[in-house]
Amino acid sequence: MKEFLRKCRGILGMGATWSVVWGAVFAALSLIVGLLDPASIGPGEGPIPVAGIGAIFGFASGSAFGLMLSLTEGRKAIADLSTGRAAVFGALGTALFPLLTPVDNSMLIILCPIGAGLAAATVALAKRAELAAPGEQPKLTPP
Repeated sequence: MKEFLRKCRGILGMGATWSVVWGAVFAALSLIVGLLDPASIGPGEGPIPVAGIGAIFGFASGSAFGLMLSLTEGRKAIADLSTGRAAVFGALGTALFPLLTPVDNSMLIILCPIGAGLAAATVALAKRAELAAPGEQPKLTPP
């Protein structure tokens, strides 16, 4: 049971992390489109509402990425994965939401590479943190 809860925490944590990043990406894209072609932005399509949509999308795709990692790489730490394999899982996790909803599937051309990059960056950061950490963390003992 403890292992199951640990995996659930990891999946939800990955979803929450991706939610923040995708919210920022969607807000940035909204700002760029607003600057380049302001006529294409309708009322209520400002950066904040679009960031909320991106956060929902990010949570779904990050959770899908975490679930795929949990199912296929269950025994490995995230730092032990190859960045290429993580990028494939990231692209697949990002593709699931548009494919399973009525969202226009042409968005996959833009979204999947971003998801792959985010997944590869997640693994690269985990590897870097593992290298920077000392061999064993000190244990806290009561005084």
